[in-house]
Amino acid sequence: CKAIVCGRDTDRSQTGSSTSLLSAGCFFTDDIKEQGGSFFRSDRDLSDAEGPLAIADTCLPSVAEGGNGNSEADQAADSHGAPVVDPMPSPLEEATPDSEKRPTADLEEPLSDENSHPAELQWTNIDLKEAGKNPVLSASALAETSSLSSFGTLPLGVEDRYGADEHPLWAWISGGGCLVDSHSPLKWFTIQSGLSSSGQSLCLSITPAQTAAWRKQIFQQLAERTRRELENFRHYEQAVEQSVWVKTGTLQWWRTWKPYKWIDVRVALEQFTGNDGTRDSILFIYYVQAEEKKYLHVFLNEVTILVEILNEGKHSFALYTPERTKQRWPIRLAAATEQEMHDWLALLSMSCCESRRIQGPPSPQAIWSVTCKGDIFVSEPTPDLEVATHPMPCDQMFWRQIGGHLRLIESNSRGIVWGVGYDHTAWVYTGGYGGGFLSGLADSADNIHAQSDVKSVYIYENQRWNPVTGYSSRGLPTDRYMWSDASGLQECTKANTKPPSPQWSWVSDWAIDFSVSGGTDREGWQYAADFPASYHGHKTMKDFVRRRRWARKCKIITSGPWLEVPPIALWDISIIPESPATQEECVALWAISDKGDVLCRLNVTPQNPAGSSWLHVGTDQPFISVSIGGFHQVWAVARDGSTFYRGSVSPKKPEGECWYHIRAPPKQKLKQVSVGRTAVFTVDKNGNLWYRQGITPNYPQGSSWEHISNNVRKVSVGPLDQIWVIADKVQGSHSLSRGTVCHRTGVQPMEPKGQLWDYGIGGGWEHISIRGNATEFSKKTSGETTTERLVEPTDPEVGESEGRGDSPRSTLLVDEDPGVDRNAVQC
Repeated sequence: CKAIVCGRDTDRSQTGSSTSLLSAGCFFTDDIKEQGGSFFRSDRDLSDAEGPLAIADTCLPSVAEGGNGNSEADQAADSHGAPVVDPMPSPLEEATPDSEKRPTADLEEPLSDENSHPAELQWTNIDLKEAGKNPVLSASALAETSSLSSFGTLPLGVEDRYGADEHPLWAWISGGGCLVDSHSPLKWFTIQSGLSSSGQSLCLSITPAQTAAWRKQIFQQLAERTRRELENFRHYEQAVEQSVWVKTGTLQWWRTWKPYKWIDVRVALEQFTGNDGTRDSILFIYYVQAEEKKYLHVFLNEVTILVEILNEGKHSFALYTPERTKQRWPIRLAAATEQEMHDWLALLSMSCCESRRIQGPPSPQAIWSVTCKGDIFVSEPTPDLEVATHPMPCDQMFWRQIGGHLRLIESNSRGIVWGVGYDHTAWVYTGGYGGGFLSGLADSADNIHAQSDVKSVYIYENQRWNPVTGYSSRGLPTDRYMWSDASGLQECTKANTKPPSPQWSWVSDWAIDFSVSGGTDREGWQYAADFPASYHGHKTMKDFVRRRRWARKCKIITSGPWLEVPPIALWDISIIPESPATQEECVALWAISDKGDVLCRLNVTPQNPAGSSWLHVGTDQPFISVSIGGFHQVWAVARDGSTFYRGSVSPKKPEGECWYHIRAPPKQKLKQVSVGRTAVFTVDKNGNLWYRQGITPNYPQGSSWEHISNNVRKVSVGPLDQIWVIADKVQGSHSLSRGTVCHRTGVQPMEPKGQLWDYGIGGGWEHISIRGNATEFSKKTSGETTTERLVEPTDPEVGESEGRGDSPRSTLLVDEDPGVDRNAVQC
């Protein structure tokens, strides 16, 4: 203990009481160490060997009245000219026979060792004389003091500053700073056998009963003190850290009413901590309209997704809420530089996750999706997402971004996730999260690796035939641009065409692309009767227009929780959605190479998601799509649009035995297939969604096709036969949205085709995988949520829409042309 000495005669202290001395002897036995070669004087002989020990009584008898003890001590101090030493016998005296010791009754007179030299007594002194000047405190008085575990010590060398009649006066000392580990027993009340003889001599000789009574009374006094100290502060607020953090900046905001344009705004992100310790944030957007200052605000716990927009001229991103998802009108913001945009995206994404208390890697049940830009997003499903009645609307799902860049992605309920890039490289998920622009803020410390991808940018050269010059670049006034995109609505020349975003860089020059659907001639031209029409690779007498496609490769370098799976380039993959019977059983994984070969991956397990090797499955023509469902049902689509079923596939024979040809729907060519637990859905090249009827265990090929919907780009069937699609066209409140995530509601065992469509996030989405969501349906209905959709726009001058709802349609687009809306986020 560190002593605090006060030399003022006017101050008196209660810390020298007998109770404090008792605490000094028992509480701090473990802390007293021998110094140099000195030895200690023991206070054992000063204790009353016969009297009972209690906290209300003094451990050491008070000094005899009349000042006899003090006068003897003063005489000893004057005769030796040295500081007053502690009036206790040394260990040497303690070792002498009992007959040579002084009687216990003589303890009322302080002892003075005339033969002891001060140099041999280098230890601290407990001020017993100060204790004698104060009355003995009762138990009730001790309850009002906080000096239960306090005592004072004084270095021996300091006392020579005082005269015979002057003694150091203690001002104050406290033992309240002691920290007790709740997992280790207290050592204050027991005598430690490992102590030296000098240390053991300081322990008081007390019985277990005395120790128990003493301890109980100390605990009672501490509890009483705590109650007394807190009584006057119960009306105070709970001491919880509450802080506000603000980030401001200047961005551009796309105004959602006429005239549509980018305007400069000031934004502020305010993040605060609530009383329960949770964090929430609000984004403010300040703008000026008609010389009047206005603002928008968005609570980040209502934001469903933050996504970068594919825009050549701006570093822009979109912010969606459930209401803006219904309207297809997100908040669009643009930064001056790519780095500034990524900083805002990372900060806003992290704030959204904190508001929803989402962190760490995705769960095995997660829903994965990919945008047309190649960004990867994941959403955690809830049990009420697939209930038969009143399911949670999928526009309320929260999507967070995972680093990396892919063209498609597939998952299963055991957490195995594979992806394929635009350059046909296969990637396997490592179990991490973050990467990309999220690095350093909200990503995992490991499992993040460098990733690259290469894609081609296409433009079209268009020509029209005339009798004088033949085919030339001079078309009719109503024709499309002579250099355009695939739709012909946007002019794209070799000079003004740039990479998809600043993250990409060119890695090749422009070259003619001969791998166009429909074939080309030797120069890469495709012919047709007019724009737009069905193109073919040879000229006829009725062909008056032609086109050819030019391609140029660009590359992106990023990072994410992905590892490359060499060496075969892949076009499509599929993982069995259901869990194997045992943990040791391998997971079935099928794939299509970029050349059309069918492959089966061996030894894929959750511990080794990459597997070990490929097994080739023979076919008589190239394939473009494959899917493996429950009970090892394997369906595939050939390049000519026909469908096949693979028979006798099992864990013991993963490649199966033979292919069974399945007739495609009339006059349709299929391009994709997805198999669930029992349901089989396909998409044809015209965007029609088909359901296979009549599938039974005895006849797994089924009997016929039934049309479900149109305007479908991709379909994903889950392990519980859930149906999710990427819709090519969806009518929103204000715009026509391409690439929208849609969910089929009303799917039940007796109604596997479902009933209605529920529109989710979009547009701009390219792929979705629901095949990991094996969460069983909730038995309870989820409140009063509905799947109503807004269909009536309000005055666009207001900038907001309230609209009225009606039931979702069974088809994804009504037969009307709403026109082109510049507010829509397109692919």
